[in-house]
Formats: sequence, C-alpha cells, structure tokens
Amino acid sequence: MKTKLIFLMLSFSVVAFGQKMPSDYFQEATRYFNEGDMDKALEGYLYIVENHPRNELYPRALHNVGYVYFLQRKYQESVDAYTKLLNGGHNELEPLGGGIMADPYTNFRHRAATQISDCYYELGQYDSALHYLALSDTVYKYISTCGNAYAEYYIRTALRYADIYQKLGQPDKAIGKLLPQVFDSGLADNSKIIVELEKLLKGKPKLLKKLEKSIDGVYLKTFTSDYGDYERYCIRWLGVEIRYPNKSWEQNTKEDVMRKMRESEFYQMISQMKR
Repeated sequence: MKTKLIFLMLSFSVVAFGQKMPSDYFQEATRYFNEGDMDKALEGYLYIVENHPRNELYPRALHNVGYVYFLQRKYQESVDAYTKLLNGGHNELEPLGGGIMADPYTNFRHRAATQISDCYYELGQYDSALHYLALSDTVYKYISTCGNAYAEYYIRTALRYADIYQKLGQPDKAIGKLLPQVFDSGLADNSKIIVELEKLLKGKPKLLKKLEKSIDGVYLKTFTSDYGDYERYCIRWLGVEIRYPNKSWEQNTKEDVMRKMRESEFYQMISQMKR
C-alpha cells in the first residue's frame, strides 16, 4: 500500500437542505487537490479537522492534511498531523472505497506510521525513520484481503528497510531485510530486490558455494498465522531464514523446490557474481 490521498466514500451524503456539510468541504478540497491547488485543498481539509472532530470524515481529512503538508515539504507539520492520526484510535477496518484493485481498508494508523517514517527520512533523521517504519510493520500492521497487495507490501517494505539501513551505514542489516523476498511468489515483481542485493553482496566471498550448501540443506518448517498453521520449505543463507513461497497452483516436493531455487533469478544473479 502506497500512502496517498484518501478520498471521500460515495456513500456519504453531500447535500443536506442547502446547508454546506463537512462532506462538501471534503469534496471541494479533493477537487482542488486534483487541480494542483494544494493551499486551497489544505484549507478545506483543515476546516473539517478544526471544526468537526466528531464527524466521520475527520480521520480522512486529518490524513489528507498530513499528506498535503508532505507534498509541500512541510515535514514537521506533516508529522504533527499524522501523529494525531496515529494516536486517534480510529477504525483501521473502515472500508476505503474505490475500485476492485484498491486497498479495501483505510489502515489509518499504518498509513500514519509509514508517512511519519517518510517525513523523517526526508529530514535526514534516519533513526526516527527506521523507528516509525518498524512500528508500521509490527505494531500498526498493514491489513488487506488481497494476496497480491500483501506481496507488494512485503517487497516495498523490505526495500525501504534496506534503504534506511544503508543510510545508517548498516549494509548487513539491509541484506537481512532483503533476503526473505528473493524468491518470486508469482504475486508481485521482486526484481528490485535482486538488483539491490547484487550491489550489497558485491565482494563477499564464496557466495555461490554457501548458497549451494544451503539449498542442499533445504528443510520443511511449520509456521503459525492468524489463519492457521502452514508449512514452507526454507533455507538458511548468510544467517537469514528464507522461505520458498507456496504458489497455490503448485504441488512442490523437496526436489522440486531445490530445482526451482536453482532456476530462480536470485540464484542466477549469485552464480554470475562468480564468488
């Protein structure tokens, strides 16, 4: 899920006996946003935040205030708005609205923590950026009903962790965040993971030999999730456990998994490094 403007759900009333309602201000602000007039967009969203704190549109307007401030590079103001949203206890499962491929839920606190992380990143405060990214990934977890959305989220988050760790001068931790996403799940493009790892792994010794040994030692492990227990074949490489994704249309034996690991883009990248 990429942070963006949260729009007005179509189910909200926009007119009531000629009186201008919060939904009218919201729609006007969104129209100004789409036209590129950020000052007027901000004015409309702020009107709701400052005058209608109990209205159902309040958290959406507050989110959009933070987002407009972010686009205006007013990062501290953006942090202040998103901090209010983070501490507001709003319903994460409120339907977001939109098309069939859109995120189904508002994920208010997850969005807020992610965006605060981005603000601190732009300010060069990488420790704080890492802290709020971790909050968005652990305490205020992303919620969806779509496997593709989750796959994209995991890849995007791994890349963000890796970027911040490199800014902090911790390349090994960056590698550790990227490695769990090296095998293609069939649900999202992980090519950027491979490209980034190639840069980070350059110069490390005996990578292919270590990878071959890890693949030869592949093992089946049981994991627990909110939806029940499940099994995955795993390898451990460079101190990181890497799960091979289970594609619903495949029935993999251990030998199948070993073969597919050696056919993967990740394996080919490592073999071409000739280390």
